Amino acid sequence: MKRSSLSDLLAVSIFMAWLLSGCTSPSTPIPIEPTQTNVSSQPTNESDAPPQSDEHYSITEVEELAGFDVKEPVYLPDGVSFEYATYQKSPYPNVTLHFKLVHKTYGDMGVFFQIVQEPQAEAMPNPNACGTSGTDCEAIQIGDMTVKYRLSAPTESLMWDADGFSFQLLRTAGEPNKTYKDELLKVVGSIK
Repeated sequence: MKRSSLSDLLAVSIFMAWLLSGCTSPSTPIPIEPTQTNVSSQPTNESDAPPQSDEHYSITEVEELAGFDVKEPVYLPDGVSFEYATYQKSPYPNVTLHFKLVHKTYGDMGVFFQIVQEPQAEAMPNPNACGTSGTDCEAIQIGDMTVKYRLSAPTESLMWDADGFSFQLLRTAGEPNKTYKDELLKVVGSIK
């Protein structure tokens, strides 16, 4: 009986590990897509999907691909570091910077936030960025720019325009039930 229970436990453990890994083999890459700022411009079926770059680049490499200077934050919260950049050429060029969080208590939490930068002339406004009524964002003044902040638990997003570019910061990880509004505003205010 003891041998049977141990075998059953091992089988259940293997099955759970397989489920938690997303049912993929270690050699199957999981695609990472940049955050879209315009829901209405997203393709409606796979045949219309623009080619996506899941390649990871340095800032210098992605600037060469994009043809513009990528703005980076000078300030990052404790445990946050730049991980990699991605580039999307169509339907409009944009660069996404991915920042990782290694938390003191929770360890490696993966991508903490992403910052998307695209030429303002190319950027399509997202009519639902501040909710269907348009009132779900808080307008916050940082210097001479207005930042729209939206909390959609468990995520937070900030949107702003500066120097001919549209930006969006999307936080997707962090401590459970915690907002990072003040820290994220410091990040936005430090972008150069």
